[in-house]
Amino acid sequence: MERNLKLIAIIPPEPVFSEIRKEQEYIADTWGPERALRTPPHITIIPPMLLTADEVGWLYGIAYAIAGTQNRFTIQLKDYDSFKPRVIFIAPIISPAFSNLHDIWHQAIITKMPHVLSKYPERPYHPHLTLAHKDVTHPQFDMMWKYFQVKKYQASFTVDRFCILTHTDSGWTVDKDYIFL
Repeated sequence: MERNLKLIAIIPPEPVFSEIRKEQEYIADTWGPERALRTPPHITIIPPMLLTADEVGWLYGIAYAIAGTQNRFTIQLKDYDSFKPRVIFIAPIISPAFSNLHDIWHQAIITKMPHVLSKYPERPYHPHLTLAHKDVTHPQFDMMWKYFQVKKYQASFTVDRFCILTHTDSGWTVDKDYIFL
């Protein structure tokens, strides 16, 4: 049985996309961690899910339906934060529209196929734009966080779509893009 690893995300448009990518590249060039470069800069709506082919078909259908009910909204990004001891990220300011989009997706997944989220037991949802994560050592984290904790960042962008990303041998790629109303 074929299984597919998918996630639901918002990918920021230019110039924010390139600004975030440059930060990820700076981290890789300066301290070494490069795993974040395997994924387009994004804010996860629903984390990675291992799906059967039938479940992927359902996911595409519900994505189309959800996109058809959404209005554009703005996401503001403000400064850097961390999940100690390995993750550095840019923090979004969560709007009601963004929370609503997450809630609609989460409810749809829990209703139709709750087993795909079983590895994420009711932990709080904390959206972010990852700059460095899985391949960060504790000493690297300490050096990176010393740099980023005093650095400022501000940007905003209009969200008019979400996408489904698929995991491949080389990382995550955009599978399908769903434009709002």
